[in-house]
Order: sequence, then structure tokens, then C-alpha cells
Amino acid sequence: MQRESIDELERAALAGNWGAAASLGLRYLTGTDVAADPMRGIALIEQAAGSGDADGAYLAATIASTSFWRPRNWQAALDHLRHSAELGHEAAGTALQILAAGPEGGRGANGDWGAVRETIDLGAWFAPSEPRLLGEAPRIQVLEQFVPPAVCEWLITQARGGLARATIYDKSTGGTTEDGRRTNSQCDLDVAVGGVLTFVIRARISAITGRQDAAMEVPKVLHYRPGETFAEHYDYLNPDEPAYARELEVRGQRTDTFLIYLNDDYSGGETHFPELGISHAGATGDALLFSNVDADGKPDERTRHAGLPPTAGEKWLFSQWIRQFPRN
Repeated sequence: MQRESIDELERAALAGNWGAAASLGLRYLTGTDVAADPMRGIALIEQAAGSGDADGAYLAATIASTSFWRPRNWQAALDHLRHSAELGHEAAGTALQILAAGPEGGRGANGDWGAVRETIDLGAWFAPSEPRLLGEAPRIQVLEQFVPPAVCEWLITQARGGLARATIYDKSTGGTTEDGRRTNSQCDLDVAVGGVLTFVIRARISAITGRQDAAMEVPKVLHYRPGETFAEHYDYLNPDEPAYARELEVRGQRTDTFLIYLNDDYSGGETHFPELGISHAGATGDALLFSNVDADGKPDERTRHAGLPPTAGEKWLFSQWIRQFPRN
């Protein structure tokens, strides 16, 4: 379907089409087909939310849960999420129920969406259990049942419609490119897709790593069909490659990798560290955290790893890279 032009959205928004206003706001927020103007984008989205648009309320909730454009406000995020659910937004309602059930995946609250919202204890989400050490140098840690299965199902559902061929860094340009060494697909959980629940997960990761949300890259959901792989590689950026110089200056090194296994009904598909003799495949909801640099902050070649191909079934992962410096 052809995407509406900015001019068409502007006219529709002026005529009181709040769905168009929310879409236009997202374009200004992300700089898609128009010069980025985040404050105007947020104003349009919040106007749409206040006028009863479910998508606008969902986007307003996501914006409030970030610290990208203004200080994070979790309570406002939950209020917008409740409003979106009341307006019939399915993903919002599911996310509210998941958050109310807690990180242990207990039984969610019954009743209207307001009652569900009032039972949410974000403090419990921001206090994950201690990890188990899998390797000391480089440091590799396992966090069992980091998120409940319902979170994993929600992430897969959010990502399924946005999958595209996964890419790698292009050392000749500093951008990204498709490459035969990586044949799986991915979906960026950006502000348009991620939702409040994604930022709750990031806050949970922050509690474990001690790294602020602003140091995290856009998270991704990765999908591997049988035979698809990400061949042996490093997650750090090679400082000897000139194309990475500006990236390293602005955001610093990619110091840590955090993976959440979103399903376990497949064979093969391990995360394999050939230098260390470690292969790991977590149960649904388990997480794997490993450092890409040594104790001095230098790239650690022992972290070379591969996403081995599933031999049967499909593999889903949540992937979060963490940088040395927070974004400005």
C-alpha cells in the first residue's frame, strides 16, 4: 500500500483526522520523509491521544517511557497505555496485562483497564535476579527466567510483521549492508514498534548492567529459520577500520551484548563461542549477557561468536547492544 504523503497527512490532520495526526507526528518524530521536528511530532501525537485515537495514545505511552526527547515519566506512560487499551488497542491491552502479572509471570489482574493499570508494580520489574557466571574472561553471564513467556510472545508478535533481511556493519562506509555471512532476518524495536514494554525490558537490563538506557542501541528481534545463520563475528567495532572512527568518537565502543531467548521449541541454533568452547541455548525467557571488551576496555578477540543455524524449528531472539557512551 502506498504511504500517504506529508502534505496529505497535514491536510487530514487539520481536518480533524486524529489517526492522520498520529501518523504525521510519528513522521516528524523520526524524520521519515520530512525534516525531523520531535517537539512538533510529540505535540501532534499527544493531541491525537487526547482526542481519542488509540494509536496516538499508544505512541504517547511509548514516548513517555523513553528519555530521548524529555525526562522519562513512567506513570504518564502507564496512563497513556491504559487509555490506549480502553480505546481498543490490542497490543496496549496485552502489554498492560503482562506488566500487571509481574516479571514472574503471575496471574494478571481482572477488571477494567484502570484496575489493571493500578496493580502494576514497576519496582518488581526493575529488580531482576542475580546472574549465573558462565565464563570469567571474557565475562559471560546467564540470567534464567529474565522475562516471563508472555513477554516473549508479545515481542514476537510485535516484530513478526516488520521482519527484513538482517545486515552487518559495512567497514567501507561505516553504514550497514546485507552479507552472505548473515542470513537471518530482524526487526528494529524502534519508537513505532517497541512500545512501553520494550522500555521496561531495557530498564530491567539497566538494573543488571548498571548502564543507562541512553547507552543502548535500538533493540532488535532476530529471527532464524532452519539453516539461517550469523557466521562467526565480533560485536565490537574494530578501531583499526577508518570507517568506524566517527561512530567510535560519538558513541564509543559496543561494550556489551544482551540476548533474550524468546522461544526454545527448535533444535540447534546455539550461541557459539569457538575460542571458549562454549555453546549456549537458553530456555524461553532466559538471557545471556557478555562483554565484548577486556578489563582495559579494549576489544576482546576471544568474544568471537556465531548464531548457529536451527536444524529444525524457528529461533527468535531479543538483541540489545550497549555502547560506551550514552547518546546526546
